[in-house]
Amino acid sequence: MDTRKRAFARRPVSGARRGMQLKALLSLGLLAGIGAVSTLAAWTGGARATSEIGAGTVAIGVVDSDGSVQASYPMPIDGANWYPGLNRAVAVTIKNTGTLDAAYSVSGSVTEAGVGKLGAGLNVKVTGGPTAADGTCNGEVVLTKAAGSGFPAPSLPHQLKAGAAQPLCVQYSLPTTAPSSLQGSSTTITLTFTATVGVS
Repeated sequence: MDTRKRAFARRPVSGARRGMQLKALLSLGLLAGIGAVSTLAAWTGGARATSEIGAGTVAIGVVDSDGSVQASYPMPIDGANWYPGLNRAVAVTIKNTGTLDAAYSVSGSVTEAGVGKLGAGLNVKVTGGPTAADGTCNGEVVLTKAAGSGFPAPSLPHQLKAGAAQPLCVQYSLPTTAPSSLQGSSTTITLTFTATVGVS
């Protein structure tokens, strides 16, 4: 071997070249690592939980004589030719036609016609149960209005199951002390039944 070849063979590797070789080796190592990760497979399992939710309905009506349920019902009471001391009662059945058990309350209002105040002069009483044989309402009192005043606040709520019906009795009476000024006057008494579910 000549002197030039021996000198070349013994020439030390410079620091810059060694750094380049090291970077090359590190790059190969990184590439090899990335290739190894990309070949892994992930196995998974899963499950689902679902809920179907539907809202119920709140509805109440008055049962007509034919069994149908009406939202507006004219009570079958003889309203003609009233005089002091007269008393009449009528049966009313309400029904929960919704899908939810509901609490219902009863409220009343008076609409006068003409110059007289016949509605204000009447006693009105709503009770649970049917009309008595003597034409009075003798069940548990739900709502009352005294002659000379308007209806009070709505009644306390009464629970009524979905699909169930509740017979009520409504009694009207004109006191013997009714003034003569009520002659020829007329009025409309309206009872409103309101069903409620949840917080109002």
